[in-house]
Amino acid sequence: MTFLPLLLTVAGGLFCVGCVASLAFLLTWRDFAATPPERTRRHWWAVLPGTALLLGLLLWTLLHVMLLWTPNAAPVAFATPAP
Repeated sequence: MTFLPLLLTVAGGLFCVGCVASLAFLLTWRDFAATPPERTRRHWWAVLPGTALLLGLLLWTLLHVMLLWTPNAAPVAFATPAP
């Protein structure tokens, strides 16, 4: 038995935690702007694209971790070659 799927799962979990922390930072960073127009500009130019990117990465990671542990998954989903 190889520990590679377990290591990939832990790495995926840490990556997801990092994405959630980055989302929290983005959402609070917008509120640190001095004026309402600056908050609006940050919202449209940084927060919305950053949130879309981070949520996409989060979902992609969760999908691939689930595929990694599916018993009948195709060998492409695994990091180790099929026997």
